[in-house]
Formats: sequence, structure tokens, C-alpha cells
Amino acid sequence: MRVIAGKYKRRRLNTLKGLSVRPTSDRVKESVFSTIRNQLVNASFLDLCAGSGNIGIEALSQGARQVTFLDRNLNCIRMIEQNLESCGLDSQDSQVQILLSDALQGIDLLSRQKQTFQFIYFDPPYDTRIYKRCISQISDANVLEPTGLLLIEHRKITHLPLEIGLLSCDRQNTYGDTCLSFYRY
Repeated sequence: MRVIAGKYKRRRLNTLKGLSVRPTSDRVKESVFSTIRNQLVNASFLDLCAGSGNIGIEALSQGARQVTFLDRNLNCIRMIEQNLESCGLDSQDSQVQILLSDALQGIDLLSRQKQTFQFIYFDPPYDTRIYKRCISQISDANVLEPTGLLLIEHRKITHLPLEIGLLSCDRQNTYGDTCLSFYRY
């Protein structure tokens, strides 16, 4: 796994062994960042269910002002810290916030702290059942800015509603078994 573009281009990133973390493929990552590249500069970005931090680090590399990494697995948090260090950053850097929390509690915490994000990338384990609850909570919690974009990576066979709360899916891209859904207010 590597950073594909920007100031950390070609840096190697590590991931946990086994099936607990499924890194986003380079093909999906390239498509996502080519779509949002022009809006990403100086944006705030939430990497929700961050795993290795692959997506959030790519956002930093391509110009995001600040990235919050949130994952419930302590081993993932440690991997994120290692991957940031390989890019010359650490968890104390003002561009970085790392939270050890499950997705629902993390969204609630960010909402109480009145943090908002222009981009939220939500990539939980594919077999999880939290998609709808998290999308609904993101809609209600005001953590996504009014003109923000929620990107959800999921299996192609996982059908998400086109509308949840105040959010509507306005686009879906499919890459083999993977689907990326774009939600906006």
C-alpha cells in the first residue's frame, strides 16, 4: 500500500495482517481523490473506521488542512501513528487528530465538540451492520458541513438507501466488488 499523490507520494504504508482491516485499493483511492481533489485543499476530513489511515493520509498528502482518524481498534490506532511517522508527521501535529472510539460514539463525541468536516470517508468492515445507523447519525449530528460530502465504501451487494435523514445519495461508482456511494445534504 502506498500514497498515490501529493507531498507524501510513493511513501509506503503498512496495514495489519489478516482480514480485520481491508485497505482501500489504489484504484478506488485514485478515483476518490481525482473526484474531490479540487475541493480538498484546506478542507477538514474525517477518516471514519480509519483502519491503517490510508485514506486520511492520502487526504493530508493532497492538501487537506486537518484529518481526524477514528477507529475502535487500538492496533489500528498504533498502525495509523506508525504510518504518519513514515510521512514525517506524528499524533501531536496540529493537522492530525486520532480518536480511539467506535463509529457511533465517535460521531457523538465530535458532534458534542462541535467539530465539522467537509469530507467524511466511511469505510467500516464490509460485514458490519452499522451503515444505516451511522449515516443517520451523521445526518442528525451536524458533523458534516452543509456543503460537505459523505463518501461510503461498501460491497456492491450491500444496498444502502438513497435517502437517510437529510442525506441523499447522488452518485455511486462501482469497482469490481467495491461500491462507493456519495451522500450530500
